[in-house]
Amino acid sequence: MSSSETARAEREIGATDVDDLLREHFATGFTEEKRASLRKLFRDEHVVALRNLCPKGLLEEVRAEAAGIMDRFGVVHDFDMEITDGTPRHMASVGQPVIKDNGPLIHSVYFSPTLRSLLADIVGEELFICPYPGEHYVISRLARDGDTHGWHWDDYTYGFILVLEAPDHRDGGFVQAVPHTSWDKENPDVHGALLKSVVRSYAFEAGDAYLIKTDTTMHRVYPIRGDGRRLIVNTTFANGHDLVRPMSHETNDTLFGGAAADPAARRS
Repeated sequence: MSSSETARAEREIGATDVDDLLREHFATGFTEEKRASLRKLFRDEHVVALRNLCPKGLLEEVRAEAAGIMDRFGVVHDFDMEITDGTPRHMASVGQPVIKDNGPLIHSVYFSPTLRSLLADIVGEELFICPYPGEHYVISRLARDGDTHGWHWDDYTYGFILVLEAPDHRDGGFVQAVPHTSWDKENPDVHGALLKSVVRSYAFEAGDAYLIKTDTTMHRVYPIRGDGRRLIVNTTFANGHDLVRPMSHETNDTLFGGAAADPAARRS
């Protein structure tokens, strides 16, 4: 941690500090050599771990902010999402409108030009703020035996996830991903996607982040076992193609946007 990072850590970190903290941290933590390695891994797998992405002080403040918002406003979901082939959603969530009003650090991380520049460098194309605000950032927590965010794709191209709490992999909560697949909303076929490509699994620890090409990488969080807990902030970025193609937001609205639940869902 640099002297300026240490000084900020000794006082409360404000939203206006976020971009400077990330810029200073990335200068030493994400060298060109490391970035080149991340670019190659992302090209190969469409998922890449970003270890030690946040300065420690900022990470702790964001974790406390997200946990507080979840404790106050979290909504528990238990249903199957038909638009993703009946895969389960057993989780608690908070959507963008609530976070915008109560999470200045999360908001600043998402809108950080320094973060977006790093992610764009890794994926190899310019990234944009999502035109649909509900996709900017959400919080989710898995904290009950069997909690899971089941197999799904996302509408926009890129997801960036900051892991704030995570169980040991023996207690589930790890990420599984199936690249080079596609989402037909009229005829979703999760099992077909599983047969077409390799399933890769990724264990993340608290403080890690990861970047994933979410529109063509089917992914899920393996069910929690026992007392495991997983708390994340999930953010979404668009590429140029996303800005000009038609979009719908059924899964985001159902889980995070305060809209009515998926009418075709099978309630458990």
